Amino acid sequence: MNGLIYDWEGTLKVRKENGLEYSFNNCDKPELGFEYDVLIYEDIEVKIVKWQDEISFEEQDKEPLSDEEKDAVETYILNSEPPMGHTLQQQFVDRLCDYCNQKRDESANNYGFDNFMETVYAGREGSNHPNRSDARRVLEYTDAVYCVFEQVVQEIKMTREDHLRDYESYLSQIPLANPADDSRY
Repeated sequence: MNGLIYDWEGTLKVRKENGLEYSFNNCDKPELGFEYDVLIYEDIEVKIVKWQDEISFEEQDKEPLSDEEKDAVETYILNSEPPMGHTLQQQFVDRLCDYCNQKRDESANNYGFDNFMETVYAGREGSNHPNRSDARRVLEYTDAVYCVFEQVVQEIKMTREDHLRDYESYLSQIPLANPADDSRY
């Protein structure tokens, strides 16, 4: 679903029908043929004609968008171009990378380590750390995650934008960690 938000700080966020999202900071508001200071065209479709700095967003006087105004927003989104180099493929890759990093850190935490670097120290070859076997489990899981990640990235990069599957189908290929035995901690 298309989306557009222009906020009181001059930030414009656009989401195209295919899921591509991008934003511009400190920009002029789009010329849409109607007056507004703030525009939200997402889960709600409202405009704030006169933004008042002294009150919160919830207290602002919001007006629903008319059908003509919605059409103007849809046309703007359709004609909007993302920043140079910003593609749906790169957006998917960035999100997958963040997800893999999160899973790596969660795995380390599940095995009682403060962070992933501690597992690298504890699980290194020749380590005598008392939890080295747990650290190696984390390292093996992380290795599996990033091997799959690299394969998925190559698939995404080799696929034309209009032939990409939805993000969740790529995300589902990343392996989940086996839970640590909670009785030890």
